[in-house]
Amino acid sequence: MALVSLANVTKSYPSPDRKGPPLVAVDDVSLDIEAGEVTGIIGYSGAGKSTLVRLVNALEPATSGSIRIDGREITGLAERELRDIRLGIGMIFQQFNLFDAKTVRANVAYPLKVAGWSKAAIAERVDELLDFVGLADKARSHPDQLSGGQKQRVGIARALATRPAILLADEATSALDPETTHEVLTLLKRVNEEHGVTMIVITHEMDVIQSIATRVAVMDGGRVIEHGPVFDVFSDPRHPSSQKFVGTVVKGIPSAAELAVLRERHEGRIVTFSFRDGDASQARVFVELAEAGLEFELVYGGINDVRGRAFGHLTLAIRGADAAVDAALATIGTHATVTEAS
Repeated sequence: MALVSLANVTKSYPSPDRKGPPLVAVDDVSLDIEAGEVTGIIGYSGAGKSTLVRLVNALEPATSGSIRIDGREITGLAERELRDIRLGIGMIFQQFNLFDAKTVRANVAYPLKVAGWSKAAIAERVDELLDFVGLADKARSHPDQLSGGQKQRVGIARALATRPAILLADEATSALDPETTHEVLTLLKRVNEEHGVTMIVITHEMDVIQSIATRVAVMDGGRVIEHGPVFDVFSDPRHPSSQKFVGTVVKGIPSAAELAVLRERHEGRIVTFSFRDGDASQARVFVELAEAGLEFELVYGGINDVRGRAFGHLTLAIRGADAAVDAALATIGTHATVTEAS
């Protein structure tokens, strides 16, 4: 049984003037998230991904459909029952949402006080969390004395305070620089791997998905248009919106405009070789081109790694007699995907 299960979930709002058709933010979404997974929800602004998160932690009710958390239907529950559900769901925000007047220790302790923990248990848990996120020396500091990355680590510690089974991260790295983003993502990986916390990561940054997620759901217009293991979606995106997102971190086959530039800069025939982990060896392609007596150079593309599995597209400019090039490409085509620019 999935830890989080959405079936035909829709969330709509009345039109601003109350006269037009309702505004649909989440449209008939069905999605299962297994325990221990890190699922990335990717989409452009307005795609419905943040609304989806608010439905999962019951901050907003679904208009229709079913939402189950660990097998328990949460649609229609009373607010008192929903509070119990939310204790098992941590939340990390883009803008940190810390209490400026409280110390780091007090910020992390806050959800434990709300949950009714004893002072001794709170002190022990806060010490444990601050050590885990590397902020034990900042316990008495206030948020305005911290860097952005430190603030987000406080946010992570606070989100983990009640030992939730599920952690929701809504654009948690969007306000951070690249180096700090890497540090925060590394910490989130530890949360998942060392503590087994199931994570739902909302982002518009494909490199975040590539770094941390095991599965990804692509949203567009309130719908989930593609869903699967990150490697599968990255290496073979099917929907045009997915292809656009993947194109921000993966160079695929050159477009017509890019080909025009490549032809101006490089002599020879422009050929793209596509690789997917286990399907073909790029080294074998290079060896076969060399054995055919052909000259070649890499002019576009690259190989990407997703959790130890490689894929990518290498575009080469190949020089030599046409007959020799044709023969080499025919041989390589028996074990690799070959696309020659027309």
